[in-house]
Amino acid sequence: MFRLVFCLCVSVWGSVFVASPLLALCIPIENGSFESPAIDLSLNPFGAWPVIDGWTEMDLDTLGSQNTGVFVNSPADSNDHIVNADGAQLAFLGSEAGNGLSQALGSVYQAGASYRLMVGVAVSSRFPPAMGEGADELELALFYMDGNEPTDIVTTLVAATGQSPTELQVFSLELPVVSADAAWAGQTMGVAIRAAGQAGGFWDLDDVRVTELWPVTLTVANNSFESPAIDLSLNPFGAWPVIDAWLEMDLDTLGSQNTGVFVNSPADSNDHLVNADGAQLAFLGSEAGNGLAQELVSAYVTGASYRLTVGVGVSSRFPPAMGEGADTLELALYYVDGNEPMDIMTSVVDATGLSSTELQDFSLDLAPVDANVAWAGQAIGVAIRATGQAGGFWDLDDVRVTEWWPVSFAIENDSFEHPAIDLTLNPFGAWPVIDGWLEMDQDTLGSQNTGVFVNSPADSNDHLVNAGGAQLAFLGSEAGNGLSQELVSTFQAGESYRLTVGVGVSSRFPPAMGEEADTLELALYYLDANEPMDIATSVIDATGLSSTELQDFSVELASVQVDAAWAGRAIGVAIRATGQAGGFWDLDRVRLLGSKACR
Repeated sequence: MFRLVFCLCVSVWGSVFVASPLLALCIPIENGSFESPAIDLSLNPFGAWPVIDGWTEMDLDTLGSQNTGVFVNSPADSNDHIVNADGAQLAFLGSEAGNGLSQALGSVYQAGASYRLMVGVAVSSRFPPAMGEGADELELALFYMDGNEPTDIVTTLVAATGQSPTELQVFSLELPVVSADAAWAGQTMGVAIRAAGQAGGFWDLDDVRVTELWPVTLTVANNSFESPAIDLSLNPFGAWPVIDAWLEMDLDTLGSQNTGVFVNSPADSNDHLVNADGAQLAFLGSEAGNGLAQELVSAYVTGASYRLTVGVGVSSRFPPAMGEGADTLELALYYVDGNEPMDIMTSVVDATGLSSTELQDFSLDLAPVDANVAWAGQAIGVAIRATGQAGGFWDLDDVRVTEWWPVSFAIENDSFEHPAIDLTLNPFGAWPVIDGWLEMDQDTLGSQNTGVFVNSPADSNDHLVNAGGAQLAFLGSEAGNGLSQELVSTFQAGESYRLTVGVGVSSRFPPAMGEEADTLELALYYLDANEPMDIATSVIDATGLSSTELQDFSVELASVQVDAAWAGRAIGVAIRATGQAGGFWDLDRVRLLGSKACR
């Protein structure tokens, strides 16, 4: 914390931050813990210095720079010692709007990733920012450089009220998944910490981190409530008191009138839900005790974080109570201990202000799973529960569970864009070679079972709508055909891994489906001498897969033990056909994610 006001002449020196060979983990921030320049108390017993290496300082005191700098944490037995500081030093920042710190990082915003800025914040014990009514605030920002101009993407404010002079509180700012067409996609990442108050106080800052997070969408059975499908010619009422794949808790034990599915009304109706996902939704009676639950096939993975999201609306005819004493809805992530569901995290949705014609997304976030918690490795449970009075109904749709991983590993030619096919030279649009991958092809002469192909035009009936680029890979369905790649990264003790592949089927020559369906195997392996040894595998059945939309499938490796044979070995990924000859798989967007989070 800033203890006195002083005037010094300073010189600035630089430092070097070496990035990890992994792509997208804890984004390097130069001097994120404000240890530089290092203060020598024997030369500077005051213990503060008005310079912060690696940061651009915006200081309204243009002569003395008394609003920005570093200081040494006081001794552990002092009454103003910051007990959870990261290192020996912190930064101070004057509370007047116009003072601030910023840094353009050496990383860029990656399409498909989300970002989290975290800053440890406290207040000076001697000169704290104003609190209470009209409290001073601190602004956190993620920005990008538009030419030479910093442009904010997301910001959040931290109020001084309630902040401690002896313990940092971590505040976060979230940037949702970057779309490929966002102005900041591929642009230099920037972080900023700005005072937004009056003069006279000081903020204490420490441990600035940016984490890049990669999402995996987990499978929720009947997440959009399309099953059972209602045939309006047989059921003109358009509702049915059953929801496939969900456990229904219904206080009406005879008629089950509190839980079920219904058909969205026509688009020209005054109660049509304009943003429903599909043709049907679920209804849930508002009385406490009614609810829906489902245990997923996926488990809580150490190091990963989770988000449950549900689209919520209210019935146009019988809405839940609003205003004072409003009915509420509870979202929950749970695990099963024995046969008993145990909530890990819950969130409450108030009916007030909700619409009968437009769903609103509500989310529940679970922090990264620690290896020692009871739910690590347990099946993920999701629940939606009414917690109000009888008489109303909630409309529900599009239940999503997203798993967020903080490390994405580099896979060469992961979207199969190489070799690039020139349709003017190769109008057939396919080529029996895949750069960067080892191809196992039963056709040893022509290599007709492995290669790349150009996605058909958007107006074609076999266009793959969610391909990751212009090209995909094809793989013959006969056992023995496959693709593999050894990465430059190694399996690290304590880290979990998830390999995910977008999978479809050929429109002309699909793998066999139904009984005796062809299958595809995903594998994570390591090399024992020169022999590939599988660690984890997963099998995909062709039945029900599409020729126009890829579906993500994953194989997961739990936390690597220190004494595991593969600890420290190069990571291998493989995609192998395990069926009969005659069909072809379409493959794209191979991703490997890891759980080693920022500290």
